[in-house]
Amino acid sequence: MEENKPILDFLQPLGLETYVGDFKTRGFTEDSDFQGLTLDDLDSMNITDEEHRGRIIAAATVHEVSDEHRVMQFLREHGLDYYFSNFLASDYTDLEAIERMDPGPATFDDLEITLPSHKNRLTKAVNKLRKRQRVSFVETEAETAIAYGYWSRPAALEGAICDFLCVKATIKSPEPNGQSVEREFLVDSGSDVVTIKSEILEQLKLPKKGDPVQSKGVHATVKKQLHSGVMVIGSEEINVEVISHDGIESIGCVVMQKFRHFITPDLHIWLGPVRRSESPGREATATRGFREASPVAGPSTS
Repeated sequence: MEENKPILDFLQPLGLETYVGDFKTRGFTEDSDFQGLTLDDLDSMNITDEEHRGRIIAAATVHEVSDEHRVMQFLREHGLDYYFSNFLASDYTDLEAIERMDPGPATFDDLEITLPSHKNRLTKAVNKLRKRQRVSFVETEAETAIAYGYWSRPAALEGAICDFLCVKATIKSPEPNGQSVEREFLVDSGSDVVTIKSEILEQLKLPKKGDPVQSKGVHATVKKQLHSGVMVIGSEEINVEVISHDGIESIGCVVMQKFRHFITPDLHIWLGPVRRSESPGREATATRGFREASPVAGPSTS
């Protein structure tokens, strides 16, 4: 990178490149240094012209670090800044492009990286960047996180060799002043309904919905009564259809599809709700019946 390029890129649009030397002398040489410049900083550089000071402070207030600077910082962090111009020439001009990079022989040739140690550095750096970007996504979206689930093994599945996604949520009656209860639910994306134990169903006095339907389990199909309920996950309430199941208490796909999800080997983050209309044929599905919980297993912990 040209020695004074970041300073010039900041000052030239202001017509104030005469201050390049002052910025350099006081150590304001990086793109990120220009964010939040203060009047005290300008005093330290002996910039006294009020109009010029005003222009610089105004520009610093809205200044954003350039993609090129982020690339340079990334390469410098991994001892690869020598190749900065090669990265730009090969259109690796932002971190997103580097994240998509395939660090292999063709890429090394394109970037003119011949030293084995530098090839290893770049490979590790790209992998690290991908992990960092994923963490950044979680931290950003955590502001809108609704609830946090986890991998566990419900009591009804103690004999299983794998853990399953679970979440604590509240099921309540849709009636005014109706009862509610918090339960641990298994997440079953293959089911249309919420399942709860019969004694909980009786306790909540959930109103019946229509005629009994054919409930399709893994090993048998039986008639069961649908009930209306309200599922509360975090601060969100969803109207749900509920049937009794004395084995597994589960949340079905109707609830899952209301949210966005981020799942790792350690946790399940329920993100802000997805606003979408009911899919066509939803009522027709009710007349054909529902499939009870047949959960998808997670990573084995045995």
